Amino acid sequence: MDSSATVAPPAPEGYAYAGPVSDFMPLPKAASTTLTTEETTATAATAEGSESTSCAAASTNASGPVCSVESKTAKDGEEYLIKVVEIPQPAGRYPPQKRVAISHYRNKWYAFINICPHQGSALSRGSMMDIEDMGIVWGAGITCSLHNWTFDALSGQSDSTRFVIDTFDVKEVDGYIFVSQAPRNAQVAGQRRDFGGREMN
Repeated sequence: MDSSATVAPPAPEGYAYAGPVSDFMPLPKAASTTLTTEETTATAATAEGSESTSCAAASTNASGPVCSVESKTAKDGEEYLIKVVEIPQPAGRYPPQKRVAISHYRNKWYAFINICPHQGSALSRGSMMDIEDMGIVWGAGITCSLHNWTFDALSGQSDSTRFVIDTFDVKEVDGYIFVSQAPRNAQVAGQRRDFGGREMN
């Protein structure tokens, strides 16, 4: 789909536009990387199996409000992206925008706040992981690259800490991605900490 020649459909109620589906899929090895803003600059690989591309400023054009994109490789060789976008919040809420990491991992959509509650590190620098029980994969989690705290990417709960991260619903509509403005796991008990809405490192 050529996102430059089409217009995204209206956002469902309670959701914010995140970008076309193609922006969340890894490019073929031979393809060059093209991101959403002219200010986009590529940085060196931040870790083995992970490359980071950051934007100097957020964009709200047809390609979505991208802040950064992390290219990842799972242990079995599957490639995926973790893309961070700024999702506007309803008037009167603080912070006015939430930095949300979105990933299409193992053919499912996941979205979670991009801030580890431990020391504020960007969760997008970490890696998605399979949650297994007796060899059966039943979910996915995100591991922080700073101290290896892990969180369930749907419930936001952790086996490393009492802290919980906010997670969000993702809707795919006509080839475009929308993210819920309110957390999907608001009912999950646990302490939350987002350092004022910005990653600390």
